[in-house]
Amino acid sequence: PQDFSEARRLLGLAAAQGHAGAHPNFGLMHYKGQGGPQNVDEARRLLGLAAAQGHAGAQLNLGLLHCRGDGGPQDFSEAKRLLGLAVAQGDAGAQYSLGCMHDAGQGGPQDFAEAGRLYGLAAAQGHEQAQALLAREKERLAR
Repeated sequence: PQDFSEARRLLGLAAAQGHAGAHPNFGLMHYKGQGGPQNVDEARRLLGLAAAQGHAGAQLNLGLLHCRGDGGPQDFSEAKRLLGLAVAQGDAGAQYSLGCMHDAGQGGPQDFAEAGRLYGLAAAQGHEQAQALLAREKERLAR
């Protein structure tokens, strides 16, 4: 059995002591409301601390919050910046998400070539959504 309340308490202690690895997990627990009340503002703050320290997962998750406007204004430029930092570290989720932004023209003009490049990187790492998207596109082009 999972004890989210205890996990949140322990992560809070670790984060308060400056343990960099605690910030992204503690932030996600706040975002999801696991082990306590949901607090998207605190999630953004904690993910921001971890993202500034170069944590790719935090950069991905904070980028997605900015893209959706969760806990603050929607900011495609900041989303792209954060996702780009995670992409530079080889994060498949960030590659897929940034590809989606280029595909949809979020934060700039549509760039199908860049979207395809990013989807390819993510798919090569086993990202299932990217693999499925590329398979559908390949099938569409074959018709």
